[in-house]
Amino acid sequence: MYIRTVAFDVRPEGKDIFYKKIAKDVASMKEFEGCLATEAWLAETKKSVTFQLVSKWQEKKHFQAWLKRPEHLQKHRDAHRAEKEGQEKPSIVLSKTSQEFSLITE
Repeated sequence: MYIRTVAFDVRPEGKDIFYKKIAKDVASMKEFEGCLATEAWLAETKKSVTFQLVSKWQEKKHFQAWLKRPEHLQKHRDAHRAEKEGQEKPSIVLSKTSQEFSLITE
């Protein structure tokens, strides 16, 4: 089993936008081949909002396939293009931290 976590610290004013993004990602993962489970958690302070996404996969290759889905890659291409052209919007994401784990079996 492959487990992936990612935490996004988001500006408070971006909470609603990012909430919708995370909800869409969770729904997408649940329907994707090889996904065993996924959850998203929320923590708030006065200065930031943290979204923690945890997903469990049969194998790492399944998670990598989910990352490579066309709509995800297109969003990154569009963001890169906007940055290159000087049209990038200020990011609502303050930081991103990810980790990957393997299940310890007995």
